[in-house]
Order: sequence, then C-alpha cells, then structure tokens
Amino acid sequence: MLQPLLQDILILLAIAALAVALCRQLGLSPVLGFLATGIVSGPHALGLLPDSTATRFLAELGMVLLLFTIGLEFSVSRLLAMRRLVFGLGGAQVVLTALVLGGILWLWLDTVSVAGAFALGIALALSSTAIVLKQLAEQLELAAPHGRLILAVLLFQDLAAVGVLAALPALTGAGGAALGHLTGRVLVAAATLAAMVLLGRRLLPSILHWIAATRSLELFMLTTLLLALAAGLVSELVGLSPALGAFMAGMLLGETPFRHQIEADIRPFRDLMLGLFFATIGMQLDLGLLAGGLPWLLPALLGLILVKAALVAGLAGLLFRQSSATAWRSALCLAQGGELGLLLLTSALERELISAALGQSLLALIILSMAVAPLLLRSNGPIAARLTSLGKAGPETDLEAQLASEGTALSGHVLICGYGDRGQNLAAILAREGIRSLALDLDPERVRQARSAGALVAYGDCTRPGVLRAAGLERAAALAVTYRDGERLARTLAQLQRQGDLPPVLIRKTGADRDADLRAIGAEVFPEHLESSLQFAQQLLLLLGLPQSRVETAVAQVRSEHYASLRAVFLDSNEVVATPGGRLESATVGEPQLSSVTLHRNSPAVGQTPEQLGLEADGIELLDVRRAGIRVPGPLLDTELRGGDVLVLRGPGRALEQAMARLLDGA
Repeated sequence: MLQPLLQDILILLAIAALAVALCRQLGLSPVLGFLATGIVSGPHALGLLPDSTATRFLAELGMVLLLFTIGLEFSVSRLLAMRRLVFGLGGAQVVLTALVLGGILWLWLDTVSVAGAFALGIALALSSTAIVLKQLAEQLELAAPHGRLILAVLLFQDLAAVGVLAALPALTGAGGAALGHLTGRVLVAAATLAAMVLLGRRLLPSILHWIAATRSLELFMLTTLLLALAAGLVSELVGLSPALGAFMAGMLLGETPFRHQIEADIRPFRDLMLGLFFATIGMQLDLGLLAGGLPWLLPALLGLILVKAALVAGLAGLLFRQSSATAWRSALCLAQGGELGLLLLTSALERELISAALGQSLLALIILSMAVAPLLLRSNGPIAARLTSLGKAGPETDLEAQLASEGTALSGHVLICGYGDRGQNLAAILAREGIRSLALDLDPERVRQARSAGALVAYGDCTRPGVLRAAGLERAAALAVTYRDGERLARTLAQLQRQGDLPPVLIRKTGADRDADLRAIGAEVFPEHLESSLQFAQQLLLLLGLPQSRVETAVAQVRSEHYASLRAVFLDSNEVVATPGGRLESATVGEPQLSSVTLHRNSPAVGQTPEQLGLEADGIELLDVRRAGIRVPGPLLDTELRGGDVLVLRGPGRALEQAMARLLDGA
C-alpha cells in the first residue's frame, strides 16, 4: 500500500515541479501549475495518477492547514479595525454576487436546485486570495486605497467560505429536514467554538510560552502541527468540517504573540499539501465532458468578470463613497474565481448538489478566470483609467485632484518621496530652517496621523507622473527620495527619467545600486551604506582611545574623497550574475570592485613589472602584491612578477574582468 502511494506522490511532485517552474517563467500563479498537473496526470488525461482515497486525504489535509493559516490572519482586533469594510463591503459583495450569479444559473438551468444555486453562487462570488495578495504586494499596491478595499473583501470572503463549508452537508437534505439539520449544525458549531475559545484563551498562551521557553524550534513546530490537526479532528468528531476546526484554532492562535512564528512553521507543510489539493481538483476536470461546453466557456468567462467587476465597483462607489478609480481598480482585482471557490464547487459535486457536466464546466470557468487574473491585476490601473475617463488631460484620480489643490500654493518647496523615519526627520529639519516641504507616502494611516498633527504630507505614489505633477514637481526647489524599498526606488527613478527638466535631486542609496541611472537624471546620491560604515568605524576608533581630532580628520578625508576608499569591496557570490554572453559579471555594473588574482607559472604577466602591464590605461589600480606571505604596495613594486604572486586589483566590473583575463590567459 505504501509503495503505490509513494510512487503517486513522486509522479505528482515531478510533474508539479515542471509545471510550477513554467508558470513562474510566464508570470503566472503556482496555483495554476498545480491545477495543470492534476489535469495532465489525472484519470481523464494521461491516467498517471488515480483519484484515490489516499490522494484525497492528503488534499483534505492541505485544506485543513490552509484554513488554519487563514484563521491566523483573523485576529479580532484586525476585524474590528476594518469592520465597516470587511462586514459592510465584503458582506454585500458576497451576498449580492451570490444572489445574481446563483439566480442566473437557477433560472437558466432547470436541473439546478435552490441549494445547488446557493452553493454555486457563493463559489463564483469568491476570489483568489493567494493570487491577488501576492501580486498586489509585488506591485506595491497593498497599502493603496484599492489595496485596503481588496484586503477587506478577501477577509470576508474567506470567512464566508468557512461558514458555507460547514453548512454545505446540511443542504443535501430537503425542506424542513434540511433547515433543521442546518440549525442543529449551527448550534453545534457555536457550542464547539465557544468551548474552544474558553479553553484556548486560558490554556494556549501558557502552553506556547512554556514551549517557547525551551528554545526548541522542533518542539514548537511539532506543537503547531499538533494544534492544527487536533482542532480539525475535534471538529470532525462533532460532525463539522475539519477545516472549520482548524480555522477556529488559527483564530485563537492569531491573538497570541506567536502568530508569525506559527505561520512560518506551518507554511512549508501547508504549501506542499495545498499543492496536492489543487492537483486533485485538476484531476476531476474531465476534458471529454468539457469539450461539449467549450463554445460558451469564453463568453461565460467574460460574463463572470464583467458581472463581478460591475457589482464590486457599484458597491464601493455608491454605498461606500470610494472614488471611481479606487472602486474600479478594486473591482478588476476581484473579478476572478478563487481556490476556496474551487473547494466549494468540488464539495457540491461530491454531495451531488449539481450535475457532473455542469460541475466540469464551472471548474474550467474558475480555473480559466484564475489564469487571466495576473493580466487584470497588472493592468488594473490603466484599465480603470479608461473606464473612468482618467486618460484625459489633468489629474488622473480624485486623489490627484485633491493633491493638486493643496500643492497649487506651493513654490520653491522641497518634495519628499517617502515619509518614513528619514523623510520625517528631513521634514523636521527643513521646518526648523523655514523651508516648506510636501511629503508623499503610501501608508494611509501614517498620512492620517501626520496630517492631523499639522504636517504637510499627502497620500501619493511617486512612481505615477500625475502625482508628481500634482505635487508641484515643476515648481519645487529640490526633490528628496528617501525610500528604503529598492523596487519602489527603481520605479521612482524610471518615472523621473521621463520627466525631463528636474530640480536638484537627492537620493538615499541604501545598497550597492547602479549609479548610471542616478547620474542620468543629474541626481546627487547620499550613499547611506557607506556613511553608515564610516560612522561605525568612527565610533570604534573613539572607543579605542584615539584623539577625537585625529578621528574627525580621518573621517573628513574619506568624505572629501567621496568615499572612494570604501566603495570598492569584494563581492558576495550572490552579487555576481551570468551575462547573456556567458560571462560572469557584477550585478552592480559601474561600481568599483576589488578582486584578487593568483598568477600561475605560465601566466603572460609573469616576467613583467607592474608598470609594463599597462593596467592604468584600462582604469585598473594595482593595490597590493602578496608574495610568500609578504605584502608589497603595488605602486612601490618595481621587480618582475613571479608565478604564485597574488595581485589585488580595483576597478570597474567589466574592465576588471578583462584585465584579469589578460593577466591569466593573454586574452
């Protein structure tokens, strides 16, 4: 029994590895790779894997762990802080979308019962939490207004899915029996939840504190798995879904200070089991049955996206007074189906609430909508701009219009991109000198608090040209970019390069970034990583008892040389990349680098003096020569080089690579 199961898992993992790698190359979600794995290897295609009890058990285990980690995010304080959007907008979106889509299916198809239409409506109303949150985080949009709306709706969708999963078995009854069964299950669920809350809040913190005090990561991980699976078992013993019990346990643990560690411990097991879950869903997709429904699949996909998007945009704009741009951007990001919708759909199929043919078509519809989701997410801004006529001249959003009205009175001010610790300190120093500044930041809560305290700061994304114009970039005396986030800094630089004439620009550089793009816009760079190293060394020299005047002189000399002695470093192997031509090159082209090369006996450089090598003509500096453990400064060495000599070189990456090749191979 064990050997066939291991064989099935091996086949599944091998195909999944290829499929997920391909999806990553195409910029698609790994979820689609696991679904494709199940479709290709399942009993309805190549037949490599059976739809067996063992694989279904592993898939259900994956859902238990998924609902457990979702529960970790549902802290009561977080829900209360966003209750208006979570229960208001999220509840309205799920209920209204389920009524519209379920009603359409019930009226259109005679074979769909009211219970089946209810399950299908909820399944189609849900969106993909995994795809949406991951891509919005990569696009730096989670903190934006539409990002907060999307997060609130997804939170309620996850919560609603848990409730429907618990109630779904009761829908297989009829009439009053079904209602009675459902009522009984609700009472059992409430009693179980109350018992878990009472016991959990008293026992779990003490248990976890004791486990953490042992400082054993293995014990903590085992305890985490034990709690998740035990909660699922208890839930199943009282007649509820194991996933519901795991969700309840996750909610309780989400209130403890160990939430992040628990999530980190459970994630590897969850991701693996969840991959098996999506693969088992893919196995259920019968391409033969689906072939008859292909003519209406694409129109149905378009209809699903339009209906879900229109409902979300209408609710957000009309009932919750969001700007048209925010409403449509949120709507486009939530217009696809999701993984919990797939779970509800397969559960409805197992309980024969819907026919196999309809289930196959809807499975394909949700999977296809998840495949196009990355395109909608990447283009949510431009598409929303067209839908709301934001492509016309003038401010691009209502937010930009408000920003423009505030910035109209400003001239000769300093525009600060990023209002973190560096941005706030900079604004405070400018204010002491009587210099006005306007800061832009993407943390709405920080903006709200700062504005209420009288600071001139506004919500805005410096990577968008309309925001920079509205903030008065043309009238600014200077621009300061204080972002720590490298990706956001790169996007801001790309936007500044398109602006043309710019005021003086000062950019905070926290790492060994490329300087070419910075010089292209005439920016002055504050090399924070170098200044930090210099101040660290300064403090150490003072601790060693060196006179303060001597230390300050040494530090001032390094600054006067523009940190030249600190810029060149030996590279981390992770900073070296392969070029298309097959060469190894620094990922930080343009930065001076250090490298050491050992001359072998037949090296062309052997027998020549350092002066004869002509390294200076290529911009390469010979710092030192080490021979038999003795170090000689390169400029002082006037003898011929020998085999075994170690040359320490400094220079630009590509020139350094060419010089080393010439020294070793004569190339």
